[in-house]
Amino acid sequence: MKYLQFALKDNELVSVFDVPNGLECGCVCPECGAMLIARQGSKRTFHFAHYKAEECEKSIETALHFLGKKIICRTKRLFVPAIPSVDKSVGKIIEYDEAIEEQNINSIIRPDVLLKARMDLWGAGLALNVEIKVSHAVDELKRYKLFELGIPTIEIDLSNVGADYTEESVEKIILSGKQTKWIYSPKAKKYFIEDWLCDIKESKSKYGKFWVEYCPLKELKTISGRWWGELGCHDCGFSDSLNPKKYIKCMGNFKGIDIDGIEKIENVERDRGRLKSVDLIVNGERIHREFCTDPHFTGDGRRIYD
Repeated sequence: MKYLQFALKDNELVSVFDVPNGLECGCVCPECGAMLIARQGSKRTFHFAHYKAEECEKSIETALHFLGKKIICRTKRLFVPAIPSVDKSVGKIIEYDEAIEEQNINSIIRPDVLLKARMDLWGAGLALNVEIKVSHAVDELKRYKLFELGIPTIEIDLSNVGADYTEESVEKIILSGKQTKWIYSPKAKKYFIEDWLCDIKESKSKYGKFWVEYCPLKELKTISGRWWGELGCHDCGFSDSLNPKKYIKCMGNFKGIDIDGIEKIENVERDRGRLKSVDLIVNGERIHREFCTDPHFTGDGRRIYD
């Protein structure tokens, strides 16, 4: 069982091991602000409990969120993963010069921690936005705003820390990079756009050939052939591999659009996980695209497209 082991005292995050026992701890819940009691007995792990109040469901999540930010602001260092699709990019621990917590950027984005450096560190950039995930990941709308503003952003997942989490154990997670991923990097703009807007299609094998259903470049028909010469997703230029894969990232719906020229992604609508419509600003021009979702069949076998 996971207990609340961090609380606020004089607006500072403190550990249950660093305060007096009982009500003398002088702490409040980081989520609801209720008075806490420090329970430092011999039967259970030291922890905080709400005093004469129901336990707050989100208190541990909020405490972990605060703890992650506190550690990064204190140390100014963390593991930055290799940037996807960027040659020679490698993941490593990087130390920054400045850490700013919860500062608005253009009145649009409020990162958990913004790290700044005086010089470009190993290709990671002069600034890095850090988001701490405990219960909520960076959502789609925020992701597109980060893209629009060109802000390099990583997300650190602290949702699965152990029951006996400490400042030291959380810092190890932050420095290990095992729970860290890129949300967006301007150095890999095309990679992230394709990852966000692609349709995932399943490649199947039959009689030594590969086939894919509902190709947008073939009027949503089923196409088949030898992978390296005849399959449509290879011919259209959006296949990311020449070798057979079970799942294919299909960007055929965006044929004719300069992917690198996309400046804004707005009004994304999906149907059963597939992209239905989107508004783009491409090289200063607004483009609206609508796509057919997978067809379904009538009783007489005719295909109907939504």
